Amino acid sequence: MQKRIARWLGAATLAASALGAQAQDIKMYVFSSGALTIGKGILQNLAPTDDKIITDPSYWGGAFNALKPVNTPDIAIDAQLAKIGVKPDDVKYVVPSHLHLDHGGNVAKFPNSTIVVQKSEIQNAFWPEPSTGGPYILGDVLPLRAAGSNYPNAVKMIQLNGDLDLFGDGTIIIKRWVAHTPGSQMMTVKLKNSGLTILTGDNVYFRENVEKSLPPNIVLAYDPAGFFKAYEWIRHMMATEKADFFTAHDPDAFKAMKKPPAYYD
Repeated sequence: MQKRIARWLGAATLAASALGAQAQDIKMYVFSSGALTIGKGILQNLAPTDDKIITDPSYWGGAFNALKPVNTPDIAIDAQLAKIGVKPDDVKYVVPSHLHLDHGGNVAKFPNSTIVVQKSEIQNAFWPEPSTGGPYILGDVLPLRAAGSNYPNAVKMIQLNGDLDLFGDGTIIIKRWVAHTPGSQMMTVKLKNSGLTILTGDNVYFRENVEKSLPPNIVLAYDPAGFFKAYEWIRHMMATEKADFFTAHDPDAFKAMKKPPAYYD
């Protein structure tokens, strides 16, 4: 049976690997592609990595000194995937939560994969809405665009305008959720033993955001109401489907997660 892998790009990188179309076949791995050192208040209101920066920290400009990312070779995404015997060319689908520098910076490292992204996110990365362009780096997304031809894409892409059942069987569903960015998306993964897991991207920064309905920093919120709708939907899924959720910037939650070669199933 064909090996299928969907990768979720994030500060805490979440990979769902399926050897078949059934929930009992899915293995979900949690990787770190580099931590950022920032005050909690940058992400949460009223609160007290990209491989290129390994060799060229100036690629992030002033953001490198501001965010203090870990940029050692061992956190490169290919080095992380090697922990489970996977190479970038083995990955069939790459699903970025959004295309900010700390989440979509390595999309070009998967030239033989299909990139699954909201069309509005692609548009905003190239031509951002007012006051939303700071966290995008054009060099991250330019390799996705074919140069000097009539074809818009240099790689295989699925540009969404909504939700997608990735394999058509309910095991992995991508949900368009406008909140953090114009094209941010979340993903649900149905696991045999762990149940339904929601991968939130940056629509939820910390577990306490959902548990206490704490607002994000409005500076990084394209649609503030979208965050609260996400919290409410996640709580509903927890109550009705016994779902759990993973975030990408909560260091305490990340410490508690299983690390490769361990996985969720």
